[in-house]
Amino acid sequence: MKKGCRQCGRTIDKFHGYGKVITLRHLPIFDRPVWIRIRPKRFQCSYCDKGPTTSQRCEWYEPHTKAYENWIPRELVNSTLSDVSLKQNLSVECIEGILDRHIRRQVDWSAVPRLELLGIDEIALKKGHKDFIVIVSGLTAQREKYILAVLPDRKKETVKTFLKTLPPCQCQSIRQVCIDMNEGYGNAVLETLPKAQVVVDRFHVAKHYRDCADKARKTEMKRLKKTLPEC
Repeated sequence: MKKGCRQCGRTIDKFHGYGKVITLRHLPIFDRPVWIRIRPKRFQCSYCDKGPTTSQRCEWYEPHTKAYENWIPRELVNSTLSDVSLKQNLSVECIEGILDRHIRRQVDWSAVPRLELLGIDEIALKKGHKDFIVIVSGLTAQREKYILAVLPDRKKETVKTFLKTLPPCQCQSIRQVCIDMNEGYGNAVLETLPKAQVVVDRFHVAKHYRDCADKARKTEMKRLKKTLPEC
């Protein structure tokens, strides 16, 4: 396999043996941890003085296998870093490193197909506290899902600032934006994506009509109890 020289960057293909054994963490099988051991090939550069050697570096690992690193963030759904650390026997720092490698600080719009739907929703970082972050997600016509941003708060201006970063082609293709009943989200969408239709997700609609029905039920129960005999 051809490799770029670590000094001059030129493509080299002169085989020069094998490097040290590398141990890579891979996807578990039947809840058993799996490691892969490989000896990468080494290639010698005929362009540089003294002919330095360079180890082959494959695209499917860094430093674990990419399949494993893509799997770890899924394990974090409804779990904490400490939970996954215990289950996978990984340090918290190692998991944070995986997240840093796989989660971009900014959206690479060139890698995101045209979106038809945006979703804006909030998550409480701590139960019982008003410490919220906002998740902005996107959906394509082929039903492909993308996490676009994690915003530090749910203020209208914060959401509006992110929506302004959408490239013109995305603004034209987005037909709907799904939000909860937060007025700030709706206004931010109307001011930045005037052609998009704002819809309220059914969870919050159902929650509100159930709350009204439950309130009416409790009121009626109290009234009926007063009309019943005590014995």
